[in-house]
Parts: sequence; C-alpha cells; structure tokens
Amino acid sequence: SLKKKGDPARGLAVFQKACLACHKHGKTGISDLGPDLATVADHPGEKLLANILDPNLDIQPGYHAYNCQLQNGEQLFGLIAGETASGIILKQLDGKTRNLLRTDIASLVSANVSLMPEGLEASITVEEMADLIAFLKAKEG
Repeated sequence: SLKKKGDPARGLAVFQKACLACHKHGKTGISDLGPDLATVADHPGEKLLANILDPNLDIQPGYHAYNCQLQNGEQLFGLIAGETASGIILKQLDGKTRNLLRTDIASLVSANVSLMPEGLEASITVEEMADLIAFLKAKEG
C-alpha cells in the first residue's frame, strides 16, 4: 500500500466504508468515538498504516477503553468521556453515553486497548489502503 500512489477521492469512499462509524475527518462524519483523523495529515504513511493494522499500538489520551462492572452485575465497555466527584460518563460503542454514579460501580478497569477493532484491514484491499492513506494525508480546505 505504501508503494502505491493512492487517490484521496477514492480514499474518501474507503473512509466512509471503514472508518466513518467511529471517526470524523474534519467536517466529514458524525461520530467522535475515535479521534478526528484530520489531525493525522502530517503523519508519515508508515505510521498511519501501522496504526490501522495495530490499533492498540498508539492509543491517544482519552481513547483507552474501560471495562465497567456495575453493582447490579451489568457489564459495560467504553471510554470515559467525563468525570465528576460523584460519577463518570461512559461513552459506549454505539456512541451513547451513560452517566454512572461511583456508588453504582463495582469495578472500573482499563482494558489497555483501543475501541478500534483489530483486523479492520481484512475488508480493505491493498489499493483501497493506499487510497485511504492518501485521503488521510490530504490537507483539508
């Protein structure tokens, strides 16, 4: 993928197919479950590819997943989107947030993983990966 000349316009379609559910790219997208990928335009293609192939390689602050068990036995998985003295806001995979009182939490443990699924590249061809990287490296505007 890194040796091919990607097409940013085709890369937008790959982004919409594979990334849009969790990421924004500037004004494109609706979900902020993952970081805004417009911020990675200056990253080398090797770093972008490595992070796509291994999403747990470089998890940005605020995007570490947590396992949360409530006192009633319910299991939750998501990101800590906010914290107060009395509770946390947990953003779940569906993008919905849950306000949880600390007194209702039995345990809250970092999963040491990103919410981005491993193996995402299996649904992307080599050419599509080149296009996606070209799209991610293109400057907005």
